[in-house]
Amino acid sequence: MKAEITGVKRETHDVKTLRVQPEKKIDFIPGQYCLLSIMGDDYPDDSKPFTFASSPEKDFVEFTVKKIGEFTSALHELKEGETLELGKPRGKSLNFDESVEKDVVFIAGGSGITPFISAIRYSIDKDLKNGMTLFFSNREYRDIIFKTELRHTYEDYSRIKVINTLTHEEEDHWDGETGLIDRDMVERYVDDVKEKLWYICGPPPMIDSMEEMLEYMGVSSSNIRFEKWQIPGKHD
Repeated sequence: MKAEITGVKRETHDVKTLRVQPEKKIDFIPGQYCLLSIMGDDYPDDSKPFTFASSPEKDFVEFTVKKIGEFTSALHELKEGETLELGKPRGKSLNFDESVEKDVVFIAGGSGITPFISAIRYSIDKDLKNGMTLFFSNREYRDIIFKTELRHTYEDYSRIKVINTLTHEEEDHWDGETGLIDRDMVERYVDDVKEKLWYICGPPPMIDSMEEMLEYMGVSSSNIRFEKWQIPGKHD
């Protein structure tokens, strides 16, 4: 399906969000992705998977793209009025919708935030009642995607908590968490960990360590959902 780019927003020094208007509405579930290709002879003749960052309740679609290679660099060069080709929605492991009754905890590393910002936006649009806690790990303050939106979300919706942590450079003005997400950090913010539904998205080593930590804390594997970046381009 063709989709025209209607907006481009710089999120961080190496991340942009593309807002596109498809020919017809795409029915997707927060957590899903689709294959993108760029229309035109001057661009890579290829397609890559990208997660939907917008809420499916909107009449537009957004993709948040980190610049790391040839294809993502080409996406960063696109302007309003240019065209993308979108494949059908795919993926099940990180899906969140009204069928989820439990309170949820999201653990994200870097651009792994994209499926969870879609879920948070959808939850607000639908006025769902699930408690939501987001642990968001980044190297430096400048790497935090959606920092302003997440801060306002945390301030405006008491059922949604956002915990940012920086793993490398500590800014002088930073008063949030530092270091890797660990059991001590989790237990400071989450009660009844065994009763929550846990979603994890980030680099494979992070996935492995978080899954091991949660299982050690007594969380059933049936309450842990994760997605490793196994497909080149995913969440970039």
